[in-house]
Amino acid sequence: CGVACRKDDAPRRRRREFPKMGREAYTKGFQNKWMVCEDGGIFEGPSGKHSTKIGEVKIGDVIEADAETFDPDNKVIWRLKSPSAGGWIYAPVRGPKTCVPLTENTYKLVQEGVTFYSVNGKKGTIVRKEKELESDQVEIIPKDSVCHVVEEATLEGGKQRFRIVSPVAGWVTKTQVTRTVIEGK
Repeated sequence: CGVACRKDDAPRRRRREFPKMGREAYTKGFQNKWMVCEDGGIFEGPSGKHSTKIGEVKIGDVIEADAETFDPDNKVIWRLKSPSAGGWIYAPVRGPKTCVPLTENTYKLVQEGVTFYSVNGKKGTIVRKEKELESDQVEIIPKDSVCHVVEEATLEGGKQRFRIVSPVAGWVTKTQVTRTVIEGK
C-alpha cells in the first residue's frame, strides 16, 4: 500500500512530531516586543528545571523575543533578543500573564524613557507643580490612574518623587504609585 502498512494492512499511526520552534505567539507584540507583567528570571537555557538563572526582569521591563518553544509543564518559553541575548524567559499558557504585547505607540513611549505607574493611594495622589512638597498643587488624580513617569528625584529628607507627563504634568510621591504595565489594544 502507499502508506506504511502493518502485516494486517491497517495503516500505522505516525508519531506526531512538533517542531521545537514551530509556534510564534511572540510575534503578537510590536516588533516581537513585550512588557513584563510580573518579576521573573532570565535563564541560560530553555529548561527552567535544569538551567541557571542569569538575570532578572521586573514589572514594566520590555523584552524582545526571537524564538519560542513549549515545555511539558504547559509553559511558553521565549528566547530573548534583548535584554539578555540568548537568555530564556518562561510564561504559563494558563493562569496569570507573564508578559503583554506592546503596541507601536507604547513602544515609542518606552523608547522615549517613559515608565508606567498606577496610583495606589486610597484617595488618589496629589500632583504638584514642582518636586518640592510645598509647591502648588496641580490636581488630585484618582486611584488606579496610570501615570507616565519620565524622571525621578530624591528630596533632602530622602523622599523620592517622580515627574509625570500624563495624565497631567507635575510631580508625585513614589510611595503613592506602583510600577505597572500597559496592555496593547
